[in-house]
Amino acid sequence: METNLCVIAGGGILPRKLADNFDPSGGRIFFLAFRNITDPEVVAGRHHEWLELGEVQKAIDAMHRNNVDKVVMAGPIQRPALSSLALDIRALKMLAKGGLKAFGDDGLLSLVAKEIEKEGIKVIGIEQILSGVLTKEGLLAGPTPTKISWDDIKRGLQVLNSLGPCDVGQSIAVQEGIVLAIEAIEGTDQMIERAGSLRRNVSGPILIKISKTNQDKRVDLPTAGPETVNNAIRSGFQGLALEANNSLLLDKDCVIKIAEKNSFFVIGVDQSKILQ
Repeated sequence: METNLCVIAGGGILPRKLADNFDPSGGRIFFLAFRNITDPEVVAGRHHEWLELGEVQKAIDAMHRNNVDKVVMAGPIQRPALSSLALDIRALKMLAKGGLKAFGDDGLLSLVAKEIEKEGIKVIGIEQILSGVLTKEGLLAGPTPTKISWDDIKRGLQVLNSLGPCDVGQSIAVQEGIVLAIEAIEGTDQMIERAGSLRRNVSGPILIKISKTNQDKRVDLPTAGPETVNNAIRSGFQGLALEANNSLLLDKDCVIKIAEKNSFFVIGVDQSKILQ
């Protein structure tokens, strides 16, 4: 029996890229799209249904109607306050059972994944559809980081690991030991702009992105791509450090081209080797 894949579509073009890679014809793809979040062009010409955030039962019913047996979550969702959502009964029960986990991004997504899998539908990671997107260890583009750069990477890893158990922050900007910004609800791109406005007139800051402690790797791996790198370069950053094997690097060839052109380093790091 052929697999029917549901793509839970956040913002950006990644949901469509995933779907087209899985089945270019679109015949085995079903999109769940969210009003004011999913780009209508991403689901145009493909079978889809529109939902409001918080309609958990409606989403699961739609998956069953379309004989879905696998689900992938792709694209950012700017999370609203829970009190602003019209939560259905199933969502309310899920949040009540999840307790404090529901207040963190990864905790909430993990609750959603568990709710889906209760229905016999498997939740999979992006890397199971797009091969080669997991960040590899080592220097991927640009100049070799200096000793100061490595110290900043280590500093960023230490801070993010301290925050990880609180389910806060996948990204941090560090410049010569000073933490310029930590990612919160605004997302990576706005954090980069904020850090750029605060940077000192020395060698540029470094953007560090890692997965959180005990993170569900299927639903919210830290992700970077050409837009991330372009934004960092515009904001005066000197490099990007991604956690090797626990982060996604999209459009790698394009990222390498941009980085090399601008003497901007991109590196995959193994935390266990740096923090030992």
